[in-house]
Amino acid sequence: MSLTAEQQIKRMAEEIERSEDALRAINVKLRGYYDRLEVIYKQFKRRTPIKDTEFQNEFRTTVLELKAIADESGEFWRQTRTYFRTLEDKSEIIENNRINIKQLNITALAFNRQADELYTVFKNIQTLAKEVPLRLNWWLLEASCEDLNKTVTRILFLIRDMGKYL
Repeated sequence: MSLTAEQQIKRMAEEIERSEDALRAINVKLRGYYDRLEVIYKQFKRRTPIKDTEFQNEFRTTVLELKAIADESGEFWRQTRTYFRTLEDKSEIIENNRINIKQLNITALAFNRQADELYTVFKNIQTLAKEVPLRLNWWLLEASCEDLNKTVTRILFLIRDMGKYL
């Protein structure tokens, strides 16, 4: 990478904030889908026609957006971890960027909370969706949730390793 360590740390913070914002928007959409799914579930139980014909397509589109976020973020953090593992003088770089790393930790914890919320919303939707005969791409949603959890874990471990040099 041609970036300096300070530039890389700032880029990391920007990436976390971007991913957190995107994940927050996905969580809002999924909470809305939960409300719509409750209505669909009631219609299905009453054996009335399901009126929300766009639910399935919109849900699938949102899951694809989530998958794109998980893939982009995962790739960035794999490269970043490799970069920081290959640095020669970690303690000096970390010491010079002390405030940035502490800020990075705070934003990473906020991103972690959004990932936890995603998993909670996923589980809530899953309880209702099992009963409704819709073709929702659960495997992709579940895989994306797992990928994001792995990415968050990588971020937190990387920041913890950086903290060792403070």
